[in-house]
Amino acid sequence: MQKILLYACRSCDHQEVAGNNRVYRNEIYHHAAEYTQVLQDVASDPALPRTKSVCCAVCGYGEAVFLQATAGDEGMTMFYVCCNPNCGHRWRD
Repeated sequence: MQKILLYACRSCDHQEVAGNNRVYRNEIYHHAAEYTQVLQDVASDPALPRTKSVCCAVCGYGEAVFLQATAGDEGMTMFYVCCNPNCGHRWRD
């Protein structure tokens, strides 16, 4: 069996044979002491879960996107981003 490296589009079914057999891999390493940076753009991402059971302490808006992640030695932490497009306040629980 012959294996062929292909470039494949994630949005459609287009595929083409790669010009070389070199595969690149981007690895990002974080130290446990680093603070996890949550970008304001996540509030407009329709794929992320939302909740109306929290209230933003800055603007009082009643909807937030939430993410669950490990934060160093603390274990699993809930991160929230206010869905108010004029606010974008971030907090964790």
